[in-house]
Amino acid sequence: MLPAVFNRILAVAVGFRFADQLMVAGTPLVVATLFGGGPDLVGLVVAVQGSAWLFISLPAGVMVDRIAPLDALRRGMILAVAGVAIATAGLALGHLPVFALGAFIGACAAVTGFLAESASVQGTVSGPELPRANARLQLVQSAAMLAGPALMGFAAWKGGLMVAYVLALLMALAGLAASFGFGRQPAREARPRRPLSEIAEGFAFVRGQPLLLGIVACALCWNMAFFAMMAVFVPFALGPAGLDAAQAGWSQSAMGAGSLLAAFVAARALASWPPRFILIFGPATSLLGAALVAATPTLGVTAPIVAFGLLGFGPILWFVCQNSIRQLVTPAGLLGRVGSVIQVAIYGVRSVGALLGGLVAARFGYDAALALVIILFAGSVASVPLSALGSLRTMPERA
Repeated sequence: MLPAVFNRILAVAVGFRFADQLMVAGTPLVVATLFGGGPDLVGLVVAVQGSAWLFISLPAGVMVDRIAPLDALRRGMILAVAGVAIATAGLALGHLPVFALGAFIGACAAVTGFLAESASVQGTVSGPELPRANARLQLVQSAAMLAGPALMGFAAWKGGLMVAYVLALLMALAGLAASFGFGRQPAREARPRRPLSEIAEGFAFVRGQPLLLGIVACALCWNMAFFAMMAVFVPFALGPAGLDAAQAGWSQSAMGAGSLLAAFVAARALASWPPRFILIFGPATSLLGAALVAATPTLGVTAPIVAFGLLGFGPILWFVCQNSIRQLVTPAGLLGRVGSVIQVAIYGVRSVGALLGGLVAARFGYDAALALVIILFAGSVASVPLSALGSLRTMPERA
């Protein structure tokens, strides 16, 4: 049975994740529709927002490991409220730099919140219950990913983006209010350490833990493949594939539906199937999805809809499984830094994948770009049996 404190973590997650997804979906819409920005300006503000994952992850990981994780989660919620409030003020004033600053601070809150949330779950939930706890949190995230873009899109259509940002602020405030219910947390033992030494300790642990190395290898290949595909999907869909804009949008929305379904069945799947099967199943469904995207000119709109549904379903099962493994094998007091190291690696390679996909498509055509995507997804599948993950018949012992 999950402890009562987890229900409060879940309540914080509802406010935090819905506010975050509204901000993520709202940034390009606001810049394009209210500030009249073209692709270059939209790209710049989105890049500023996303840069938090690269610049803030490592210091946030150090902070999460230095203080009580539940206190770090509360600090993340304070950042979330500040970020949404500043972005809303920039929107009200028609001041783009203020809006972009709020978007960046909101993304800093997301970085801190995700790291603190994982460490909080590790510290409050028993080992056998970790998959179920992570599945419930993923259900909240999947619902937010599905609802956030839809709400923001509807708000933009109705001219009510300000109302949507006020809703995001209310969600962030609700998450902050829930976080104050944790009460005073015992301080961790203070050790005078240099931040760079602490970060190096996180790198060293990841490098020396075979299961984490397998997770990193799989995640790097998968993220490079996915963002290479996303860089070319829309022009490919509207061009050689013969789809219209609505069909391209429906296809991508199927990913949210797939992830929501996966979150519903994740706990039962992890209880029934060996971890190595789930860890192969996730990237394998992505490989099948990429092949279906490439076959869209022949198979029609059904192919990308099924493809994105698979891209939402399998990888979410993989994520819940690997997150539970990471929490089990990482000692308490190190999970923040370990998570931040993996986070920086993943978000760094995403931009590489997007650039690579676009360059290959421009120089050699869409078929070559999608072949590259298929090869990279195949690499993510192969990395599981070729690593320590391939022999993982049961969940590892807790560190």
